[in-house]
Amino acid sequence: MSGTRSRRQSTRGVATASPTTAVAGCSSAHWRQAYVASDTGDTSGVQSTSLGLPDESRFTTSLAMSEDQPLLAVGSGSHETNMFFVQSLDDQLDVKASFASKFPIYALALHGNLLLAGTDRSTSVLYRVDRARLLGYTDADAGAEDGPLVRCVGTFKSKAARSVDVAAPGSHAPTRRVSCVDFAGDAFLACVGGVVSVWDAARNQQQQPQPLRVERVSAQPLTRAVWSPHGGATLVAASGVDGGAAIVDLRRRGRAVAWRAATAAGANDAAWSPLVPHWLATAGEDGAVRVWDLRYATTTPAMTVRHATSAGVPRRVAWSPTHVDLISVGTSDRAWRLHSLRDALSPVVADCRAADDVGAVVSACAKGSTFYTLSACGDLFAHRLTPQALSLAAVHRRGDDGDSVLSRAESAVYARDIRGAADAVLSQPLSSDAATTRALCDLFAAKPRLATAAAEWTLPTTLPRASLTDSAATAADSESTDAAARHAMAADLQRLGYGLPPDFPLDATAARHPAVLQALERLNTASLRSALDDLVAQSEGSEDAGSGSSPPWKAAADRAQQIVQCVTADPTLLDARLLRAVVKLVLPNDCIAGLTLGLGICQAYLAHQRRGPAAAVSCGDLDGLVHVLLFPTVFDADSANDSAMAAGTTTRAVGAPDAHAVRERIRECLDACPDVVFEMVRLEISIQDAVLKGGEQAHVAEAIVQTMKEHAQTVATLLDSRQPQLPPVQIHALYPTTTTISASAVRLYLNSLVPMRAYDEYLVNSQWWRVAPLSHASTGEGRVVGSDMGWPSSYPLARMINRQTATLVVPRFARQLDVVRAAVAKEPLSLEPRLYRDTLLKIARINLLMRCDQALTFTVPPPPSSQSAEGAVAGPKSVTTSISESLLVDAFDEIGNAFLMLLEALARHASHRDAHKRAAAEALPLHESLAKLVERQSVSITPGRKPHVASVTKYLRKLEHYANA
Repeated sequence: MSGTRSRRQSTRGVATASPTTAVAGCSSAHWRQAYVASDTGDTSGVQSTSLGLPDESRFTTSLAMSEDQPLLAVGSGSHETNMFFVQSLDDQLDVKASFASKFPIYALALHGNLLLAGTDRSTSVLYRVDRARLLGYTDADAGAEDGPLVRCVGTFKSKAARSVDVAAPGSHAPTRRVSCVDFAGDAFLACVGGVVSVWDAARNQQQQPQPLRVERVSAQPLTRAVWSPHGGATLVAASGVDGGAAIVDLRRRGRAVAWRAATAAGANDAAWSPLVPHWLATAGEDGAVRVWDLRYATTTPAMTVRHATSAGVPRRVAWSPTHVDLISVGTSDRAWRLHSLRDALSPVVADCRAADDVGAVVSACAKGSTFYTLSACGDLFAHRLTPQALSLAAVHRRGDDGDSVLSRAESAVYARDIRGAADAVLSQPLSSDAATTRALCDLFAAKPRLATAAAEWTLPTTLPRASLTDSAATAADSESTDAAARHAMAADLQRLGYGLPPDFPLDATAARHPAVLQALERLNTASLRSALDDLVAQSEGSEDAGSGSSPPWKAAADRAQQIVQCVTADPTLLDARLLRAVVKLVLPNDCIAGLTLGLGICQAYLAHQRRGPAAAVSCGDLDGLVHVLLFPTVFDADSANDSAMAAGTTTRAVGAPDAHAVRERIRECLDACPDVVFEMVRLEISIQDAVLKGGEQAHVAEAIVQTMKEHAQTVATLLDSRQPQLPPVQIHALYPTTTTISASAVRLYLNSLVPMRAYDEYLVNSQWWRVAPLSHASTGEGRVVGSDMGWPSSYPLARMINRQTATLVVPRFARQLDVVRAAVAKEPLSLEPRLYRDTLLKIARINLLMRCDQALTFTVPPPPSSQSAEGAVAGPKSVTTSISESLLVDAFDEIGNAFLMLLEALARHASHRDAHKRAAAEALPLHESLAKLVERQSVSITPGRKPHVASVTKYLRKLEHYANA
């Protein structure tokens, strides 16, 4: 077989007269102001390759294209060699094989390895093609080398052919040719006259196959019937010589024509948009290409494309598979043109010759940026649009200045050069202009595949063609529907014509090119930053901002995961002040969500700081954020809202007077031990969660105390792993209140100790809040870092804690001691062993763990019931925060001796073996607790505590006699 090949670089410009694209009757073209297209229509970047097929009859009729292989099939009306297979690689077309079918071929369709040919005897012939051998691939099926390349596997005869016995009006002769065939998976259709028959290729390869469906679409011959590429074998579009365009819905029972439109001139072709499922284009005998919006029952198209200087008639139409707004037309005067639907000033993007000899374009199809045309005289052309040609027709929202990042990226994206667009984004920092940032984000936004019919759009009720007998109301309704269709298409073009097309494989492209992934991350961050700025400004501008939609704080909370991912990837992209404002926006409305978001940001900063000196950020930059998360802190001058949090409310007021000084101290903490500070945030989440869950007061108090103790142990572990050169930190694991700077956590913990009667824990922890105020701030007064003195009693939280200690905790503990001592003095063996142990342990903890206690005195008014019988009113009463040290020593001796007496009595009460076991069981818990307490204090014992340590150690030796028995 032989054929001539030629390759030419088209150097033609646009036609001499300006062509026009009309949005018929559309008075609202204001949307076009957002687009400024190339006003030259230069086609110098279009590469055209031609191939003269070896068809002696020069009567080529049809062209079919493989979806997944570089293979084209060409049919001819010749009775001899009438089937050709062409390989298309880059800019080269090669005839790989040619065959002689039994009957002339007038229609072709190719699906996988199945080829369907329509003949002149109302019969469709199904062939199986060995594509691997045909294209010379090495992975051909084993054992198939000796079989035929093309094998007939079935014939399908249309019964409706008998009805084609008269000529259609005009120049159409009577014929029983199969005018068109098409595949939809294993299903295929064949059209004879005005009837469409549907078969299943997988089930109907028997001797006399029967069609699954037969539908008479028109009384006149159809020129084209094609399956919708959206949604499987359900919708068929058809065009006819009577000018009608119809949609056949095979899901309907009875008559399946679900939509119809009519024009005065005949329609030569119909084509579905591969990207927009509700767009259909028809090529008319009057020289116009009409685009219909199938969501509307219209009498006029949503858009009409007509070339002003062309003398030829559109014979075939093919949509661009990569651009929503591009459609190509093959004409009867050997021309192929690519039109733009979005711009009335320059509709022709490419204009090339489609035949080397006389002959109309009889078939057209497209794959990627390459368009194929076949002329009636056997000329096969491939027109490849280069990035240069596409970039000149790019959509520019803000004008084509050629130099800006946005303009260069728009040109590259329209040319589907995503790598080039990414390089433009990465070439320089993004503009601070919010509009530019949004345009870039829209440019790279991935659009999902549009919904098929019956999902988000439906076919309307069919309306008849408008006539002179129609009423005025019917005419008005038709005009209204036509206008709605035009507006809808204009909106779709504006939305879908900018940036990437629907279902573009952006993720796969980013996986292949790291620069694309980096550009997407930068744009996502810029978009996120712009959105967060808007949310913060919206919340500050009006209290009821966002009414009717999600409130700003909710929108910010929904973006929490995205914010944390962005900070983890590059913390420099989102300013620390913006992060603080976002958390401050969420926190009063959803405490847990705000704290969790803040903790995620803190952990991301810590991970970056641990990378070493080259880290771009420091945890110290988060002083404002930590202040918001832990507000009110122990340093803040206003903690009036703590009571609301202690009551378990879900909101938290955020604000701090003299915030600068407070944040300086928080920065000291972050510089010295950031992981410990962030652990404080985690503690805040746990405590707030326990409070919000609610339940019985005792259970909530136990949960808070247990959470605080676990936090103290975690902090102790973190401090042990600190580098020795870091500054010292005033945190003591034995005192949980020193392990956080959150005033709410401290207060909730201390308040939870009261109902549990853990007065010793309260006293030893509250001692850090009774340091006398110093006269000079430079001495390190109350600083968490570099000081071992505690917090001055002048702090608001300290005043609250100390007053509660003096008025509530100390009196209750004193009464407890008085009751136990009185019982011991009266009868040493009258109390339960548990009461002895608990009281002795509390006294020992106070004696050993008090390190910096300063006795403070408060004057409280007398209770209302303090009036005497004579009517005299008692005066104010003085209370103190401390219990006399001598009282504690005496109480320990008295109660301790009584407990030893009890143990001795238990040891002598029953048989020798059981007596010692019971005494050991009662003595062992106290012995272990005191031993552990003494062991901890031996590491950092103060001179004032040594006598107490000696006293407890002496008592431990006495307990050993019973504990080890």
